[in-house]
Amino acid sequence: MQLKKLTQPKSIAVVGVSDKHGFGKSAAEGTLNSKIRDHVYFVHPRRTEFEGKKCYPTITDLPEVVDCVVLCTPAKTIAGLLREAGEKGIGAAIVYASGFSEEGTLEGRQLEQELKEIAHQYDIAVLGPNGMGFINNVDKINMWGCHTYWDLDDPAHGIAIIAQSGFVSAQILNTDFFTISYAVSSGNGNICTLEDFLSLMIDDEEVSVIALYLEGVRNPKSFLASLERAAKIHKPIVILKSGKSERGAAAAASHTGSMAGSSKAFDSIFEKYGVIVAESFEEFMCLSQALCVLRGNFPKHNSYGVISFSGGESTVSADVAEAMGANLAELSDETKKNIQKFIPAFATAKNPLDATTALFRDEPRTIGLLKAFNDDPAVAGITVGANIERKKDETNYELCLAMAKAVREGIVTKPVFAIPSLEDYRHRASRRVLEDAGIPMMSSMETAFRCLRKIAEFGEYQYTLKSFADCVPKNHSSDETAYALSEFDSKNELIQYGIPVPAQAVVRSKEELQTALSGMKYPVVLKINSNEILHKTEAGGVKLNIQNITEAAAAYEEILSNVKKKLPNAATDGILVQEMVPSGVEMIIGITNDKQFGPMLLVGLGGIYVEIFKDVSLYPIPVNRQEAGTMLEKLRAYPLLAGYRGSSLCDLEALKNLMVKISDYAAEHKDEIKEMDLNPVFVYPKGQGVCAVDALIVKYQKEKEKNDD
Repeated sequence: MQLKKLTQPKSIAVVGVSDKHGFGKSAAEGTLNSKIRDHVYFVHPRRTEFEGKKCYPTITDLPEVVDCVVLCTPAKTIAGLLREAGEKGIGAAIVYASGFSEEGTLEGRQLEQELKEIAHQYDIAVLGPNGMGFINNVDKINMWGCHTYWDLDDPAHGIAIIAQSGFVSAQILNTDFFTISYAVSSGNGNICTLEDFLSLMIDDEEVSVIALYLEGVRNPKSFLASLERAAKIHKPIVILKSGKSERGAAAAASHTGSMAGSSKAFDSIFEKYGVIVAESFEEFMCLSQALCVLRGNFPKHNSYGVISFSGGESTVSADVAEAMGANLAELSDETKKNIQKFIPAFATAKNPLDATTALFRDEPRTIGLLKAFNDDPAVAGITVGANIERKKDETNYELCLAMAKAVREGIVTKPVFAIPSLEDYRHRASRRVLEDAGIPMMSSMETAFRCLRKIAEFGEYQYTLKSFADCVPKNHSSDETAYALSEFDSKNELIQYGIPVPAQAVVRSKEELQTALSGMKYPVVLKINSNEILHKTEAGGVKLNIQNITEAAAAYEEILSNVKKKLPNAATDGILVQEMVPSGVEMIIGITNDKQFGPMLLVGLGGIYVEIFKDVSLYPIPVNRQEAGTMLEKLRAYPLLAGYRGSSLCDLEALKNLMVKISDYAAEHKDEIKEMDLNPVFVYPKGQGVCAVDALIVKYQKEKEKNDD
């Protein structure tokens, strides 16, 4: 499909123009305001003109083969019009109408399937249905389906908005402080997908930031490939992901017909690929605009110098920064001496700094103060409390001029952020003074400091420290079911990957039991060996701390008797005999295979505590040693591994090696593994290794293969 004819058309036809408020009127007016208005045509079977331009009765009657046709008519007319466009040789179309797959009805799905078939037959790039359209602010082309305050004459650009929701993109376009290059409302996105536009924007040099409102992903391979390309060139992607809650996921599915996916899986994907996640609409806009304005001058670490002009604002800044995770830099004594040169004698040089109102209209001292913070190695970025109101205020305007001069002339090279007390402080001229110099005007204080933490984390992100590979699994067919390996078979698979497990054997008679025990050290544990009994203790299928052959023989008989009484229909295959190993710090290491993104590695506090504390970290494979270490450090239980209050330092290197081996196993078996559980894994003191005491692997298998077995 020719996306260029959709995103950079040289000519447009609007079908269904109208004087009434709606798509037909808004789209027609938008195209007339475009740079290519001389190659804009209107189609209506009963009109002769619109806004002084001739109307043609059909698409076929158009005087030229336009690049893109904009369809502003009801759902049931779209298929016929799209086919007519295909016959004419038109390569792109925008469909605003709803009433397709998002409705969840058979009729809606059939209508959309028909559109897909026509689009593929004629090679038409279709945006929508159920979307708001497209704006290209680089080439000044407006094909937006509703009213917007966006001014195509505004030269500022840099952000690409991609949204599965027309409402989200429309709200952004109704502000006056977002510097966009493109806006895409992908709608249902079954023909030209959200992933297609994401890939396009990553490669576009006119896009410095991608702001993505995401409900679900249709093409995981393409999505991850695009995220990796962005990570490699350090192009920021800001995502507002909806459908995280149970109700939100249901709403997302009904809205666009897309799968919301696992929230935790998405979060782990975003972490690996350096995606910046917004928690609210306000934060989404603040992050995107700030990253655009910074032009790549991101803080190198999470440590800020904070300048305010009142004691109250300074104190609140300190409280909010700490609550939002934005660290305040520890200033050196030399920096404090330099700061004292530019503030009144009664003020105290510290961070956060109350510079007092004496600096409001004093450009030299303001610039000197900024430079003092800038020159301290502990400071990665500087914030300034700048309350720019809706109307021009000379005092704050001069403050903006001083800040801009310090950055523009290279006196201050680290990023500077203006933070208002309230979100609505947005005087356009003052804001532009700052933004033209590369100083973002942030949102309200709480949102701003949360954004500063995330911007610093993005600045710290290093693509080269991550491991990437295509681990997206195949789609499992309806004739495949999940089945569990026995503990013995699970461990035997893991042994092939160098994963340490206790000595073990399966015995099916007392004679085999005696033979197996002759090669083991006491104490031992006996367990029922079955791929159908996953909770062995509840079935009376486990006996611990066996000290000799007599105890072992008695335990053998008791286990078989218990299982026969409690689970008479369960398939069993003898008794698993296993050496008992010394206890250590109990961890769980597992794999869950996300249907869209593939295997995810899980690590956390194990044993009986896994369900109580739910202290786990999830991360997409492949995982290298550094990533494994980061996963461990995120756990609340990490101090237990690192040596807490005099306890022994655990063998973290062995634990990280084990996590990498499990990752390697899951990557190789991504198409067959469903889940894996190693619980507990004992972690011993430094230099003494780890041991997987219990293991469970669940795989997919076709019913026919299962029956043949």
